[in-house]
Amino acid sequence: MKNYLALPLPALMFLGALVSSASAETKRPAPQPICTSLSIDCVVSQNSGYDNGLYPYGVPTIFGWYAGGPAATGNGAPPSDFLALTGWGQIYPQVGASNVAANVYLKDYRVYVHLTSGGWQLVQDQAMNSVAGGHYVADFSNDSSSPMSLVVQPDGSARMASPASGHNDHFWIFPRGSYTPGTVDGVFSIAQLRTDNARANLIANFGADWWRSASAPYLNQDGVFVNNPAVGMGAWVKLTTTYQYFFFTTMTKSQLQAEPPPPLK
Repeated sequence: MKNYLALPLPALMFLGALVSSASAETKRPAPQPICTSLSIDCVVSQNSGYDNGLYPYGVPTIFGWYAGGPAATGNGAPPSDFLALTGWGQIYPQVGASNVAANVYLKDYRVYVHLTSGGWQLVQDQAMNSVAGGHYVADFSNDSSSPMSLVVQPDGSARMASPASGHNDHFWIFPRGSYTPGTVDGVFSIAQLRTDNARANLIANFGADWWRSASAPYLNQDGVFVNNPAVGMGAWVKLTTTYQYFFFTTMTKSQLQAEPPPPLK
C-alpha cells in the first residue's frame, strides 16, 4: 500500500465569518440530503444553505459554517488575477451522538471549473492527483493538527481514520488545479465517502479555496487569507456504511440544468 503525503494546509476557511448562534438556529431545517445516485436535485440539496440539524462537534456555534454553508449562489468567479484552486473536504463527529472509532473511505474525488465561454474543465482528479490531510483541532485554532495517514486501497479509494472528539479529518487534493485567469465563473466537485462502522456518527461536507497561483504560500494577514480566499462549502451530510455522493458547487439549479457538469450528463 502507498501512503498519501500528509502535508499541512493552514488555509481553513471562514474562521472570520461569524454569525450569532441565534441566526444559525433560525435557518429552515431540511431533510438529510443523502445522495446515492447522480442528479441535479441531489446537488442542489447539498448546496442550498439549509440547516439539516447536523452539527460538527467542537466547532463554536457562532462560526458561520457551524450549520453548513450556502454554496450555490450563482456567483463563483475567482479574483481576476488568480489562477489556481484546491478542493477540500472535512469530517467531524456529530454533535449529540457517540463518537465510535471507524475508518472512512474517499473515492472518485474530482473538481471542475465552469468556463465563462461555456463548458467545464476538470482541474483535479483523485485518480491522477494525490490526497493529503491532517487531524486538525475542530475550530482550527492556531492551525494545530496531527498527522493523518491516507492509504490507497486496491479500488483506488483513500482510507483514513475517523477523527477523535475535538478534532476533524481535513483533506484536500494536490497539486492545486490550474486555469487561465479571467476564464472561470463557477466550481463543481463530486466525491464519494463511506465509513466501515454503522455505529459511527460522522458528518462531512466539501468546499474549495481559490489560490493566487499553483505555488503561492499560505498568507494570513489580520485574519484575511491573502493568497487563498474561500470559494465556499456545502451542507453537512451524515456518513453511512455504503458510498454516497457528496457535492460542492457555486452554480444554481437553473445554471446546472442549462449546462450540466460532465458527471451529471
